[in-house]
Amino acid sequence: MEKDVIIYNFCPCFKHFEGELRCLNDDSLCDIENSIIAANILNKDATLELVKQFEMNDGKTCYSSIYSYGDHVYCSSQGDKIRIHNEDITAEMLQQSIKLYTLGPAEITIDCASCIYGILLALVLSQDQASIKRYLDEFSRKVAMNFTELELDEIDESIPYFETVQAYLVKLLEDQYYWQDIHEKLLAKDEPEPLIELVSMMELLDRYQFQFYSQVLNIRSMHNSRILVRMLSQILRTSKNILDLNEEIHSLVSSDSIGGSHEDSVLISKIEDYMEKSRTLDHFFGNISDIMKSTS
Repeated sequence: MEKDVIIYNFCPCFKHFEGELRCLNDDSLCDIENSIIAANILNKDATLELVKQFEMNDGKTCYSSIYSYGDHVYCSSQGDKIRIHNEDITAEMLQQSIKLYTLGPAEITIDCASCIYGILLALVLSQDQASIKRYLDEFSRKVAMNFTELELDEIDESIPYFETVQAYLVKLLEDQYYWQDIHEKLLAKDEPEPLIELVSMMELLDRYQFQFYSQVLNIRSMHNSRILVRMLSQILRTSKNILDLNEEIHSLVSSDSIGGSHEDSVLISKIEDYMEKSRTLDHFFGNISDIMKSTS
């Protein structure tokens, strides 16, 4: 039987975020269920026929495994091509990312997934400043539309970029005012310190996001290479701040230690809304950090 399939016991699109498992393939952020049932069977001796027998095609089962066949790379559990930023990942790109990551004969495991993903994303963008600008444009617009009142099925290219992002900037300002107001009320009511700390961090997160989107708007018309590099460096710093703070907030909320006023339905709704968005923030700003570290 023809043996030209290569099995990898890791997947760059596997994401573990504070106890939640996500698939990043084709920028999907889908919930997944990790399964190790096929781990010993899908090994270096597996054939394409055997791999195909284990495909689930249910959209949620994850073996944390990929394979290359011909020029392309596929998900072992779903059979889909591995895609990042609208581009198919080739077997050559995968090998290149592994070499860049290991710089030696080290074994790649699932713990390496996020780093390999970052390298592949940088390869997709060809480590080119113009491509990075386009990436910032496209994803800042996508996230802004996702986090405003517009539904995902309303996204199309006819909606102006500035209008979309500026609407989100207004929302971020309104949220900052809300967090400032509720912070003062919680202090007056002598609410638990973890809840007050959470509210302060939420306000800071909105400030960082406002700063990020303002920076992205500024670089759209920037053509001076030296200034652009400095501005991209500032965007990297802001992205890192957002990424770190988002992780702190998510951990605090997940710890169930904030206590406080359970009668404030607006506050509860705001926190629940944040938890739904936190993984998107982690994915997006993690990508920005990975790309810019790879190109610096």
